[in-house]
Amino acid sequence: MCLGRELACEAWLADWNRLRKRGDVPNKIEVVELRTDPKYGKFIAHRPASARVEVKRKAGELHVTIKDFASPTIIERLSAQAGVLKPQIPDWTALVDCVMIDPAYNGTVFNVALSDVPEKKTDTVLGTYTLPAPAGTTTVAVKITDMLGEEVLVTTEV
Repeated sequence: MCLGRELACEAWLADWNRLRKRGDVPNKIEVVELRTDPKYGKFIAHRPASARVEVKRKAGELHVTIKDFASPTIIERLSAQAGVLKPQIPDWTALVDCVMIDPAYNGTVFNVALSDVPEKKTDTVLGTYTLPAPAGTTTVAVKITDMLGEEVLVTTEV
């Protein structure tokens, strides 16, 4: 199983398997390329999740609004299980497991100052947040984790 392979490996595999045909040797190699194999593939074509986040500074506060979030992986999984009907997701918040915000992100360490983790399965994240703004120019980092655990980090300098 692989997620891509070099063209040179085709000749090596053909030679390896040809030599194994001589006897009762169980070490024949069959390669399944998960992106392009016609029988087993096409279920792993990863497109990363994305988010649109707006951050504004007003009167010593940071106002963070998540405008939109999309997770192609979740949509693809739902489509594969849906059958005849196409999955309908009315609101992006249904795709999100949690939101964490660092109002003074330094580029390496993410210090959570605010987290939005719904308590019940039926609850969703809020999507709009207000928190105290650090003095001077700062980089605000918003980490959004979808229901499958994929994370998106959006940074904005304000």
